[in-house]
Amino acid sequence: MAANPFTVTTTSRRSFLGGAVALGVGLGLAGCTSSPTPSGTGQGGAGSFNGVTVRVAVGSFMSTGVKIFKDAWEAKTGGKVEIVEIPFGDLYSKLFQAFSSRVDAYDVVIYASNWTSGFAKAKYISPLDDFYKAKSNAGEVLEKVQKLSYASGSRYTIPLDGDVIMLYYRKDAFESQEAKDKHKAKYGTELAVPTTWDDYVRLAEFFTGWDWAKNGKECYGVLEAMKPKDVGPYILTAHAAGYAGAADSPLSLFFDPDTMKPQVDNPGWVQALTDWVRLLKSGPSQMITFGGGDQRGNFVAGNYALAIDWPDIGILAQDSSQSIIQDKLGYAVIPGSKRVWSAKQGAWTESDTVMTTPYMGWGGWHASIAATSPNPAAAWDFADFLDSTENALKAVTTPGTARGPYRKDHFDAAKWTASDVKFVNAEDYLNSQLTMFNDPNVRLDLRIPEAGRYFEALDGAAQQALSGAATPEQALADCAKKWTSITEEIGKESQQQLYRDLQATS
Repeated sequence: MAANPFTVTTTSRRSFLGGAVALGVGLGLAGCTSSPTPSGTGQGGAGSFNGVTVRVAVGSFMSTGVKIFKDAWEAKTGGKVEIVEIPFGDLYSKLFQAFSSRVDAYDVVIYASNWTSGFAKAKYISPLDDFYKAKSNAGEVLEKVQKLSYASGSRYTIPLDGDVIMLYYRKDAFESQEAKDKHKAKYGTELAVPTTWDDYVRLAEFFTGWDWAKNGKECYGVLEAMKPKDVGPYILTAHAAGYAGAADSPLSLFFDPDTMKPQVDNPGWVQALTDWVRLLKSGPSQMITFGGGDQRGNFVAGNYALAIDWPDIGILAQDSSQSIIQDKLGYAVIPGSKRVWSAKQGAWTESDTVMTTPYMGWGGWHASIAATSPNPAAAWDFADFLDSTENALKAVTTPGTARGPYRKDHFDAAKWTASDVKFVNAEDYLNSQLTMFNDPNVRLDLRIPEAGRYFEALDGAAQQALSGAATPEQALADCAKKWTSITEEIGKESQQQLYRDLQATS
């Protein structure tokens, strides 16, 4: 999981563009319109798929989460599974190539949930409503995660993963008496885990440049993934949600739902990018080149007081062959702010309490049946097998599977401490995630067709600001213009309707 997410060998699940340019070209094409026949719904019994081969396309870094169940399904059903591992940088383009050529290259495709609406609109994947009628454990998936399976009123995916970005901190840093004394002397307040972004940035600066870890090595205040064309735009958006996610504007994190005017250049977003540029000085010089995999591997092996990431750091920290912080890692809800920009009011709103806006960036890995699959029943059966209650629990508690908790039973800490991993402090790890999933102000990732193109523009803006080539205000103003152009190119009316339909969390 510590490898760079754009290499073939990485097991990190997070990545960014994955063919955003191809996405822009592809979604206007018509796909196949056939639907799977729901015969054989439910997990097949002995010999039920003798002679049938199910071809599964999956990002190479998530393939372990499929491979560990391959043999059991084959033994149970008599079918065969052929896993096609695709480097993430090629995942969208390879899927698009197969879809648009209308060949039956794959039966099951596993991809980012925020691509679902585009694939469904182009009829590249099949609706699964009839199959779901026989799925007994579908209701056990967290409601916010279930929502990501839908497009245009139908279910198109089986969730295999849960994604919400959380706060990590080094408990030894915050429990150090020296750190407490230094903080009190410098700021006149008690040292505490940050609950606001202001505190997060300030504490990142506070913990940089002195040996709070007491191991003679360089210590830093923060480690975040800022590499271009990687997970950076999701991390930046997690910061922005805390400043631009006012509760009175629940659909306005990315666009104004009434006008489709981009919100990415509003003062909340500008403050988030300003913070991100400031954080550069509180991490190692290489931080601007670190992708998600680099961040995770370095964080669990080094001296960094703070980080935000998906659940990956937590599970990687349990691997003693890579981690020195298994018993030193703390978990918390992502920071928020007492000052939040309201798109509805066009002004900052102030509060005496911290307003949090968790962000379900990326949305998790989901499985769909390709519309061209000649074996839809077997394809469903295998995808359903990956999501069986027993197999799903095994997947999320096993390092390297790239599958985070997403079912209700996954949030039972006893099941983690009793697993092979023997997870330390599982209760805080799980409770932090569940609290954010259940937060009424939680925000979904951008889910409209060609979301990758919008995020590609956001990535470019962030890099302009990080490099000093533009101010955060200038960079985001340019990004907003690009977002408007993309919307107009695709069709403002259709994008606006889908945005309204897909971004709501309830």
